[in-house]
Amino acid sequence: MLTINDIKAAYEPLKNKSNQKTMESYMKNNFPFLGIKKSETAPIMKVLFKLGLPKTKDETKALVDDCFEQPEREYHYIGMIILNKNEKQFDVTDLDYLKHLILTYSWWDSIDTIAPNIVGRIVLREREAGEAVMRQWNQSDNFWLQRASLLHQLKYKAQMNEALLTEMILHTKDEQEFFIRKAIGWVLREYSKTNAEFVTTFVDTHALSPLSQREALKWLERQ
Repeated sequence: MLTINDIKAAYEPLKNKSNQKTMESYMKNNFPFLGIKKSETAPIMKVLFKLGLPKTKDETKALVDDCFEQPEREYHYIGMIILNKNEKQFDVTDLDYLKHLILTYSWWDSIDTIAPNIVGRIVLREREAGEAVMRQWNQSDNFWLQRASLLHQLKYKAQMNEALLTEMILHTKDEQEFFIRKAIGWVLREYSKTNAEFVTTFVDTHALSPLSQREALKWLERQ
């Protein structure tokens, strides 16, 4: 089975100081990077995954935790991919674990991976219990959790809970945080591809920030 030592053995020789500085700067120097481009890690992951992904939830959590305990961001990325590949092992009782990951080295790239791809699928399988947790996140004073709550329905399309989306946007629309305003616009823009009438009516009848409104209507205005 794949271990963190296997991953480190594959990644460490590919360190690139030039790429490292560029990647760290792009992420506002929030994390150190090895400097390995996605085009390089993708084929390496295919080889690594042939060693065998974790078979149980506990094994998956242990490997993902090992990845997140490394300082370099590339290890966090492969940890999230492993989590995504094994997301069917998880249920609504694991949302606290995912909350922990969201709050570990928080930045838009990890939230935007975990929220729609992993949290969203769990909530879709257990909507009543999952949506109750999403309401708690939405009412948190941590804006990364708020962003995750807004984005958990990002890929729902016709399965969108419009009432919940409305509730969450109304609760956060006056926040000054850029990442919240951007998320509101993003989820509305994505949903406009499924239900344009809902989105245009929502924007017309609610006082959103200029950023949220602009992002929400971006796709429709190109049609």
